[in-house]
Amino acid sequence: MATKLEPGVVRIAHTRSGAEGSDEVVVAEFDTKGVLVRWPRTLDLVEALRLNDDSRQIPDPLILRDGDGWLTLAEGYTVGASASSLGHSLERLRYRRAIHSGANGVDYVGVNGMTSEIDGLAKWAKLVPVTTQLMLGEEGKDIEGVSIVAKNLDSLSLGGPLDLQLCTSFRFNPMPKGGVFTIPTALLVRTLSTELESWQTHQQTHRMMQDLMCLVYGKPCGSRLISVMREDDQELPPTDERRFWRDAYQPSFGRTVDPDRQLTDDDNPLFFLDEANADLVAKWLNEYSYWSRPTWIAMSALFHRTLPVESQLVHVAVALEALGYAIAEKANPDKKVSGTYEALLKNIFDFLGYEPDAVVGEGGSRDSWCKAFNEAYKGVKHADNDLTEGREAWVRTREGLILIRCWLAAALGVSEELVTQRLDQGRVGA
Repeated sequence: MATKLEPGVVRIAHTRSGAEGSDEVVVAEFDTKGVLVRWPRTLDLVEALRLNDDSRQIPDPLILRDGDGWLTLAEGYTVGASASSLGHSLERLRYRRAIHSGANGVDYVGVNGMTSEIDGLAKWAKLVPVTTQLMLGEEGKDIEGVSIVAKNLDSLSLGGPLDLQLCTSFRFNPMPKGGVFTIPTALLVRTLSTELESWQTHQQTHRMMQDLMCLVYGKPCGSRLISVMREDDQELPPTDERRFWRDAYQPSFGRTVDPDRQLTDDDNPLFFLDEANADLVAKWLNEYSYWSRPTWIAMSALFHRTLPVESQLVHVAVALEALGYAIAEKANPDKKVSGTYEALLKNIFDFLGYEPDAVVGEGGSRDSWCKAFNEAYKGVKHADNDLTEGREAWVRTREGLILIRCWLAAALGVSEELVTQRLDQGRVGA
């Protein structure tokens, strides 16, 4: 079995890049930033010093091979080289991503498919490939055994520009470990395109799904790149719809979560996938050019735990402004969006069609809340205003995030009654 592409892995490999067909040995170390390549060179002092020239072109992609197979490293840049008068130097290159491929020399700038995994997705979509059943005796009293069946479910299409699909996955080792049999499961996000699309285009859709999960739970949900696929880099010529997917590694693919802040089984979403309108989910994904900016900014406040509460308020306030702007622009694409900050906030309430008590307070109103939020925002934004008190900043930040979550629910067709009920149950997020 090939070595996994994960932090801590070190591979000593031969280079296979360049038209000259040179064969040199390098050390590739996987870490939380990508892959660091150390490349020993036999060069004189002057040639070695030229390795530090910022204008020098480095191999990108860099194709390597060792006993575990091929590696394609992409999006590289130099991080400096050491030189010696003895004729030995060490060049250091860093690459942002790695693909377990290389025999066909494909650069993977564009891909036909991409797969990722997002925390909380399986629970939200209610898609788990394992079923259990108690085996009862003849009178239905005694338990004679337990039946556990693992079988992948049919992929669920959510639509969007890259035919986003949810695919179940499971692993099973027939030999127990410590007397315990385990079946790890996952629900994968997969995007597909007939023609090659840029890596960034596929990644954008996966990031939208991560933002969706964060908004659904109101908490940070981690995302990890799993694999990619290209039609022109298959082990064998395809004879049906099945394709060979390549393991891939890119730490910067999605936001990561500290271990002590990861979702638990006790965390519940504001709503589930089957409570939303499937057509509106697909529409939301198609309109990522409108919604990706406000959601990406808003979720920054969830992931950066060390940010002062005043900075978190700024993040949420900017996200609300971007959301109010996007709603107005979407409603009238040919009309220039104008209006005050409070007017943009009111656009969100108008889209909702109601005023959530969890945002405006019981008996509160849209207008008074928009005014109070704007004042709190100006207090941390403008130096000539009195600084917003810490608790006030925390309260407004929390309310602003809830408002964005209510907007998402409305955009996906979730009823006001259900959202209000869930908020009353305490599903208000972090």
